[in-house]
Amino acid sequence: MSKVKAQKSRSLISERNRITLAYLELIKDKVFQKLPEEKKLELVKEVLAIGDEAAARVLAEYKTNDPRKIASKIGIKIFGEEKGGLFRSEYRHKRKEIVISRKFHEKLLQQVQSKELSEHLLKLVVAHELFHHLEAEKMGEVYKRYKFKIFQLGPLVIEKTIKSLSEVAAQAFTHTLLGLEVSPPVFDYLVLTSFF
Repeated sequence: MSKVKAQKSRSLISERNRITLAYLELIKDKVFQKLPEEKKLELVKEVLAIGDEAAARVLAEYKTNDPRKIASKIGIKIFGEEKGGLFRSEYRHKRKEIVISRKFHEKLLQQVQSKELSEHLLKLVVAHELFHHLEAEKMGEVYKRYKFKIFQLGPLVIEKTIKSLSEVAAQAFTHTLLGLEVSPPVFDYLVLTSFF
């Protein structure tokens, strides 16, 4: 197999993996479950593209792919916390803080045996939360862009959103910003399986 064909094959596999992991994030949502299959795929690809485009803009503006440096330039504080309610990480908009669960980070480090990869784990978590900062400050929350009709009676229409669409966009942002070969949710699954 030629080098170009091998690279194209890896790229297609990577894209299928991103789509599959996005489906895993969204499949729990009843609104998503009821969408026609072609609409699901179209929606997933569109939301992944939003994350990819946001990463490209950030890379162009800040000239670095290190989310910690970007957060510092924006004025976002990053720190670890050991509170019981924090499972992974979160962005706190009012305080402009990214808070990372120390327990989650430690579990992730235990599960990942590659020294090269373990050095990038903090960047992965920070990049994900950095996307949520961009949603809050510049883009608007991605999931609010998409409303799905779940009920109609005459002029009365009830619509719902799929909150996990923001998570899918954050995954794509992280993937593209950091130039990862593996999609970020893989690390979440590693940690989840180690808790049980």
